[in-house]
Amino acid sequence: MHMMFVDESGDTGYPHDGDWTDWKGSTHFARVGVIIHGWKWKAWNDKLTNFKKNRGLTWDVEIKAAHLRKGQGFFAGWERERRYFFLRNLAELIGGNCDMTLIGVIIDKTKIDHALNERLARPEVRSLELLLERYNRFLDQQDDKAGVVILDPTKDSNDDNLRYFQSYLAAHSKNLRPLRIVEGTFFAKSHTSNMIQVADVCTHIFYRQHTKEPGTLGYKEIEPRFWMDRALGQAVISCP
Repeated sequence: MHMMFVDESGDTGYPHDGDWTDWKGSTHFARVGVIIHGWKWKAWNDKLTNFKKNRGLTWDVEIKAAHLRKGQGFFAGWERERRYFFLRNLAELIGGNCDMTLIGVIIDKTKIDHALNERLARPEVRSLELLLERYNRFLDQQDDKAGVVILDPTKDSNDDNLRYFQSYLAAHSKNLRPLRIVEGTFFAKSHTSNMIQVADVCTHIFYRQHTKEPGTLGYKEIEPRFWMDRALGQAVISCP
């Protein structure tokens, strides 16, 4: 069975008056799924644990890309050059692992039509729908066609809504036929899961590459891991 670990970047808000000029939040919302087969998970987890150990970190240190960029969390006190070198090394480790596959979805919130129904207008919902459809297509092309989804939890109410939404899609979406994703969404907190930490790093890099900084640090290294759909010829989904 495959496992897809998912994280997000950007916020889900909109300016109340519709004017983006002085908006302090994000203009985009992104999700990245990091896929690995269950048989490969142990070897990768050991590899990442050793990566931490070889750089003076304990196994339970939580790696967050934002902390690496800003010198926060465990990385407070690290010089910028050291933090960026660490991030590039981690991106190289991810990009060089052929057992790992990435799927990316990014939504430009400034182009959302709010006359659409809630499912299409809410970036956190629409991005998950697109990601699940893409994941289901990926699974359909594998020998082992079963997969589960693991998200980094945010708020209990939001998590319940997303879990319900996945079940709704499983029952009603024509784009999830035949259904390969095991029913229900699972949640794993970032500090307890190396793979959620990998998803955090990949999502952060992916978001910056497509919204702020083409050629952003680490993107060239992880880009080969993005899945190219043989039928659609796409590696990244942009919406709308």
